[in-house]
Amino acid sequence: MANEILLRKFPNVKLTELTGGYTNKTILLDGSHPLMVAKIFYKNNKNARNEISILHLLNSSDVSPGIHDYFEDDTSLYIIMDYIQGGNGQRFLDSNDMDAAREIYRLLGILLSSEIHSIRWKDQTSELPIIELEDDSLDSLDFVPSDLKNEVKRILNVHVMHDVKTIIHGDYGPHNTILTEDSLVVIDWEWGGWGHPLQDIAWVLWFVHLHYPDVADELSGIFLKAYREHSPVIVTEELIKAFALSRVINILHRIKNADMSVQKEWLRRLEWTLKTTFLGDVTREICGKD
Repeated sequence: MANEILLRKFPNVKLTELTGGYTNKTILLDGSHPLMVAKIFYKNNKNARNEISILHLLNSSDVSPGIHDYFEDDTSLYIIMDYIQGGNGQRFLDSNDMDAAREIYRLLGILLSSEIHSIRWKDQTSELPIIELEDDSLDSLDFVPSDLKNEVKRILNVHVMHDVKTIIHGDYGPHNTILTEDSLVVIDWEWGGWGHPLQDIAWVLWFVHLHYPDVADELSGIFLKAYREHSPVIVTEELIKAFALSRVINILHRIKNADMSVQKEWLRRLEWTLKTTFLGDVTREICGKD
């Protein structure tokens, strides 16, 4: 059905389904000019509306794919955006290409501070969700043990200075980027909204410590150094842990009806987050901590 609708709208293209970083169903409109993709959601998916709003906000920059159109049928919502030629950023880490990994984390810091977090809530009227530190919302998750809930609440009881709200990606990291010949492009903005910059900063550190612990301190340092060249945001171990936990809780809500195996894995990650130190010697020096 989706293919038929796309071919009616773009009659002279070949449709090819894509993988490699995209979430949802993404189809290349091969033969379109410029070359575009169609990203397909269920019609009432709120995350899709978030992505549309953020892509419009970022459409004058090169940090995200340009958005050309969006439309609906009876069941689906289609977003038409630029096709970005390149490789998913996480693949370079998985293949142990450290030169590429270092460049990716440098660009992650620059783009996040200068192109994304530079868009402030007070400057915009776009309707996007407010992303706050999760705390009491943990009480509604029955599959989370009470001792973990109590420990998380203790850590989330943290003072956050300068509670400015900027555009937040919500799942920022190499896994949601495409590395081209001369740039890094950020994709998959469904979890975006307005929130504190530490929501994204903490997630970058969390992701690399979880999946690539042997190089986490080096890559975190490269990212933070690049970020702080464009933003004086205060980064401490206490704040990183609190905001990382907040992102994990957000995902726990999203998987509350998932299989038990999925819930167990994210409970393991919740416990891991509680035990992990995210600022090592390199990153503490960059952040100006003793």
